[in-house]
Formats: sequence, C-alpha cells, structure tokens
Amino acid sequence: MSSRTTPASPGVLAPSEPPGRRSLRARLRGVLPVLGSLQGYIGLVLVIAAGMLTKGQVFWNQQNLTNAVGAFASRGILAVGETLVILTAGIDLSVGSLLGIASMVSALLLVHQNLNIYEIVPLCMVVGAFFGLANGAATALLRIQSFVVTLAMLNVVRGIDRMLSDNVSVGTQLINAQGQLTPRSAQFQVLGTPGHNVFTGLPLPFVGRAGIYYPVLALVVVVVVFQLLLSKSKFGRHIYAVGGNETAARLSGVNTTYVKIAVFMLAGLLAGFAGPIDAAYSASADPLAGSSYELDAIAAVVIGGASLAGGRGSIVGTLVGSLILTLLDNVLGLNAISDNAQLIIKGLIVILAVVIQRPDFFRALGPAVRRLGRLTRTRTGDPPGEVASGSPQPQSATPPLEESR
Repeated sequence: MSSRTTPASPGVLAPSEPPGRRSLRARLRGVLPVLGSLQGYIGLVLVIAAGMLTKGQVFWNQQNLTNAVGAFASRGILAVGETLVILTAGIDLSVGSLLGIASMVSALLLVHQNLNIYEIVPLCMVVGAFFGLANGAATALLRIQSFVVTLAMLNVVRGIDRMLSDNVSVGTQLINAQGQLTPRSAQFQVLGTPGHNVFTGLPLPFVGRAGIYYPVLALVVVVVVFQLLLSKSKFGRHIYAVGGNETAARLSGVNTTYVKIAVFMLAGLLAGFAGPIDAAYSASADPLAGSSYELDAIAAVVIGGASLAGGRGSIVGTLVGSLILTLLDNVLGLNAISDNAQLIIKGLIVILAVVIQRPDFFRALGPAVRRLGRLTRTRTGDPPGEVASGSPQPQSATPPLEESR
C-alpha cells in the first residue's frame, strides 16, 4: 500500500501579502521615522507656505522677515543655552528671569554709570553666568532636581531685579540739553532698536549696503559657535554622553559634575548676552522683562527635535524651532489672529512635536494603517468570510492526504 499526495494547485493563495504590498509597507516603515527626524524643517516649510499663501509679499519681504526674526532673537539666544541644558537631561526655568536682570543691569549701567556697550555687554554676561553657575552647582553638587533649582532661581532673580529697579522701568533713550540722544544712548540703540543696523555701507550678500540688524547677526553667530562646540569638540561629545546615559559616561571617565555645571553656566551667560539686546529693542528695561521667555525657549528646543530625556538634539534644530515660532507669530499677527488663539495654537504645536518624538509613535502607526486598510477593503469589496457567486473557491494551502489504497 502506498500513499499519494496531491500537489498544491497553482491557484492557491499564499498566506502572506503580495510582494508589492509588503515592499510598500517596508518602505513606509523606513520613511516615517525619517519624516519624524525632519519634523522641524517640515514645520518651517509649512509655516512659510502659509504666510506666502495668506499674505504674499506682505509676509515674504526682507523688512518683515528681519523685524520678525529680530523680535525673537533674544529668545532664540536663550533657546541655544536651553538646548545645552536639555541635552544633559536637565531643564532651566530661570533663563527668562536671567535675561530680565541682565536687561535691567544694562540699563542701570547706561543711565547711572554712563558705560559704553563694550563694557555693558560683558558685565551682563558675567551676571548671567554667575546665576547659571549657582544653578549648576545646586544641581550637580547638591543633587537637587534641575526643575526645582531653576524654578527657585526664577523667583530669586526676579525679586532681585525688582529691588534694583524699585519696580519701575528704566529707559535707555537719554536726551541731552539739545534734545538729542546722548552719545552712549545712541550707541546702545545699535544693540537692538529697530532701524539701527551694523556694517552699513559694506557690500554684504543678501542685504547689500543696508547693513545687518544686530539681533539677527548675534543669533546667527551664537548658533554657529555653539553648533561647532557641540559637533567638533570633546566637551560637546561629553554633553551628549551625559544626556544619553550619565552612569555610563561617568564610568567612561567623563566628569559629569563639571559638564552639568558648565552647561548651566553657559545658559546663564547667553541669557546675560541677550539681556541688553532685549533692553535696546524695547528702549527700556522693565522689572518683568523676560517673563515666560523660558517657555518660548523650551518650545523652540522641543520643536527643533531635541528630546527632553536628553542625549538628542542640535543647535541647528533649535534655530529651526525658533524660526517656526517667530514666523508663526508673524503669520498669525498679519492675519489678525487674537493673542489668545495664538497661545492655543503654539501650545498644540509643542504637544504635537513631543508626541512625534516618541520612539513608538511611528511603530504604532503601522498597525493603525493596516486596520484602516482592512476596514476600507471591507466597505468597498466583499464582506469578510463570504465568497461572491461564480468566483472560484480558494483551495487549502496544505491539501489532505488521499485515502491509502
């Protein structure tokens, strides 16, 4: 007695999906994470497109873009310092207050000491670096959460700021007996007052001989310097190492205490650098200057692709996030969107940016897309489990053995 098996019919349906569909799914799995890493650049393109579609040349002209970026430049500089802290898995909520006290110190030095900007700016940077050093020491040496330390420092610095100013604004446009600005005050305007450019008369690319608006130039220089610091120096590699895995970095010989203190000090130094720019832009130093600026700085860092868990991000990405926020403000303002609605929109954008950064976000999209595809095929084709009349019955992929003779 022998047993025979019937070979599988050529028309048997394979249990797996067709190769074309499977390769498409594989391509999607490869493309979606790339899109997630480019979220900042995609968002910037969308904001620019929205501005050009709604306002055209009113939005896309050199004067409007320069004013928009210049208005946000001080917060963009804060965002660069915030990036360094976030890369080490920390956070600094005091940078707005540090900018505020640096702004007040710059105005007081101008009004009462009659110093020039080459003396005012370095002194303000020293003030910011001092408070940043205190933040870093409390975080790294006392082992206090950076959130708690910088939240406390926010209030301490704001109180000192209000004591220095007696709760009144200090103007930076001083008038002499002839009714003109004093030489020191006119010089101070170069730091940020709209309409006062540097390098005027020189043939520069893109701007010609009109010169460059100083806040824009300062932001670009800060971005270039600190991007090179992160990407080309050993200190930059140590920052990423501490944020990625602090224990492994310490066991590898990285002085994690020094790195943490240094990044907070640099964040404070940049806040001190941005203070005089903000005072010149506003033509005065207000006791509440810089309020909520830390939130804009953190939002720019997150939208730019940095992870709040540390170890991932870049200064260029932060610049892109800053441009998204400032141009979004500009587009919404040109379209007469209320300030309240602008806050809601920016908050939703930050939440979306954080969700997209989740490692499992794009992996979770795969099953969702497959379920949607099955639902679509069910609604447009035959119901599952039924066979249309006249269609051949699918044969089993594994035919049973014939009865032995």
